Amino acid sequence: MSELFYYTREVLARANQPFVDCEVFAKVLTRNDDSGRHGVVIPIDAYPFFPEFLISDPSVNETLEFSVFNSLATTDPTLAYKYYERYPERRITRLPGVLNSIDAARILVFLRAKDSYGTVRYCFDCANSLPQGRFDELFRLIFGSEVQPVPGRFIIRSVDSSNFSADDALTELLERFDSIKESGWIDSLRVGDTGIGYTFETLMGIEENNDQTADFHGIEIKCRGIREGASPSSGKLNLFQAGPTWLLKATNAERIRVIGKAREDGLFACFSQVTTSPNNLGLLLDILHENQKIDLLKNADALGYWSFAQLSQRLAEKHSRAAFVKAKVRNGITGIQYSYEELVYCDQPSIDRFVDLVANRNIVFEFAMSERSIGRVRNHGYPWRLIREEFLDRLFAFQIKLR
Repeated sequence: MSELFYYTREVLARANQPFVDCEVFAKVLTRNDDSGRHGVVIPIDAYPFFPEFLISDPSVNETLEFSVFNSLATTDPTLAYKYYERYPERRITRLPGVLNSIDAARILVFLRAKDSYGTVRYCFDCANSLPQGRFDELFRLIFGSEVQPVPGRFIIRSVDSSNFSADDALTELLERFDSIKESGWIDSLRVGDTGIGYTFETLMGIEENNDQTADFHGIEIKCRGIREGASPSSGKLNLFQAGPTWLLKATNAERIRVIGKAREDGLFACFSQVTTSPNNLGLLLDILHENQKIDLLKNADALGYWSFAQLSQRLAEKHSRAAFVKAKVRNGITGIQYSYEELVYCDQPSIDRFVDLVANRNIVFEFAMSERSIGRVRNHGYPWRLIREEFLDRLFAFQIKLR
């Protein structure tokens, strides 16, 4: 077991909290962060880590309170998770005063532990670099030895994830990103929402492909606006193709009569999105954690299944690494302009996160089958798809802000 695992186990033992799964969020604070008056800014990438915070009216400030375990004082304070409409941004306040030494380096750490019943509990730790402070210890424990404690740097990782290491592909990507960032404001090379990604890919020398993905030596690149409320790319994102293991042997012509419905010409078709809620054809996905599989049901009858192992393998093949590039956007004299400012690197795709997204209907399975003539069926494949591209980073067990 890693040092991070033992640290996590020690903190959760003090909280009297058993766990089967635990994730860590840590951030090196900036001068704009403090313990209480303003609070610590939470990066957009970390929103899924913290309690769900639904903003009913983006033009109004809101506060969500949640209970945590303070590992320093062994108490259970209630923290305030605040949304500020002016910026907009989210901050956590009511933290220990050790974070107010703005002339010292400071780090805030949260643990998100889940027990065998699926109950989630939060714990936090923090430190500064003053004499007797634990900043260096906590930073190296969580971030590893290959990155520097730059203010604003954050990481999200599972306790059993591997330590960060930059290979040649990532090193080259970072060098090219730095060159683009130094260029400042850049005119969009395309009109519309896809301009932010297309412009960056073009500057990187990446040719656009039919899947509208950007591969750079195996690293998928996605671009988005830098602030909360920035318009994400619309539309679904194909993750991979994986058909079920069918329980009954049948031809496609026989199967389409089970899962589809007849058209006016008497031929059958099945163009259907399948989620954990029954659709109009009675098709649904049933997640069986104890059996490590997802069943495909037609009403109450099981037609087939996907093992977690199969889905995990396909996920790793298609989405093993990703870089999320963020840009400021403005209306310039010549039109829309971008300033590429941040890069968050992700790897180690997680089947547990995939299954959670399926459970919340943010990942769907689709049929695209149609009968051309009696006995002749055209099948367009078995895609698993994200309903919105902005959820892609939630698939990864390891995320780190490198720029």
